[in-house]
Amino acid sequence: MLEATRGENVLDIVLSSQKEFVDNVKICEPLGCSDHNQIHFIIKVKGERNRKIRYRNIFHKGRHKDMREYLAKIDWTNTLKNKAATECWNILKSNIDCVVDKFVPLKKQGKRSKKKHLSKEAIRKIKYKQMMWKIYIDIPEVKKTIAFIKKHLIKLQLKLEIQREATNKK
Repeated sequence: MLEATRGENVLDIVLSSQKEFVDNVKICEPLGCSDHNQIHFIIKVKGERNRKIRYRNIFHKGRHKDMREYLAKIDWTNTLKNKAATECWNILKSNIDCVVDKFVPLKKQGKRSKKKHLSKEAIRKIKYKQMMWKIYIDIPEVKKTIAFIKKHLIKLQLKLEIQREATNKK
């Protein structure tokens, strides 16, 4: 800084590896009761967005029977014979990774939440409400009540249809 930032003293500096990164440096009036002037400046750095597409395994859609058959065909006794524990682990892990790659489908990993306007806490509470609703609906008395309402709703819809047909015929 070449201008005073506190009284007549120059106390502040703006550091940058390249002069072009900092632009439009201004000394402004103090904020509130402070005796230090504000320093406003623009940082001109463009970052690149990481647009790498990420994938994740969908294990519940994996072909588990094929996985078991593939792993059963491996002669584990001879494969792991006279090997150290770390070496055995690496062999086992590489075989499991191979099986997962062959028999478990991938899904493009999307954005975390489409509800960007909601906080994580709000999203968590919505999920909790949905879970509690599923539990509530499974209560036998509630199921009976829902069935009763559906039955009477169907009867009312039929009566309404008959009345509409009768008025249309007149």
